[in-house]
Amino acid sequence: MTVPAEKQSCDRCGSCCRQGGPALHRPDISLIQEGRLDRYHLVTIRKGEPAFLPFADQPAPVPSEFLKLQGRQGSWCCLFYDEQARACSIYENRPMACGLFDCTAPEPILAITGKDLLTRFDCIESDDPLLPLVRRHDREYPCPDMEMIAAGLNSPTDRLSLLADITPVVNGDLAFRRQLTAQGTLSVAAEMFYFGRPLFQLLLPFGVGIRETPSGVQLL
Repeated sequence: MTVPAEKQSCDRCGSCCRQGGPALHRPDISLIQEGRLDRYHLVTIRKGEPAFLPFADQPAPVPSEFLKLQGRQGSWCCLFYDEQARACSIYENRPMACGLFDCTAPEPILAITGKDLLTRFDCIESDDPLLPLVRRHDREYPCPDMEMIAAGLNSPTDRLSLLADITPVVNGDLAFRRQLTAQGTLSVAAEMFYFGRPLFQLLLPFGVGIRETPSGVQLL
């Protein structure tokens, strides 16, 4: 996000909110514990996934996992941003990063970027039956090297073989999630909190198409 040189104060343009809900930091855990934020409001960004960092113009792979507020309708725009009012619908209970963010004075938000981040493991109780499944999912379906994938997809000679290689992983990830929801072990609303975004969603911004077939997802 490029800030115009003449901008001296916040004019509620919403640019920061449209780039994505904020990363949560450890002090924000009270918002969850007090019920001001629920798990279905949150998405886990796993290590290596592309996401927007403050003042970035493009998403980039993140070096460590964190929780953030979910986007809206498949976009990065924060779930709680009210476009019509140009306002935050949870302003009084907004995360710490939102309170520090000021596009005319970036120093406070940049000082905490990537530090003391809150993760799902800070919020999942030790006796939660989903915890061992979360750890198993991380082992079996980690986020792939997105920079390598981006380079391969841009190469006419590598694209088809790359898609063939990652298709079984994408389908395995989807099957893992679907089995848990079918069993009633996992609610669809909490899926993004526990397991993050499905791998196929990470590929869409790179121009990968998706087709459902009887044998699973086909990547195009």
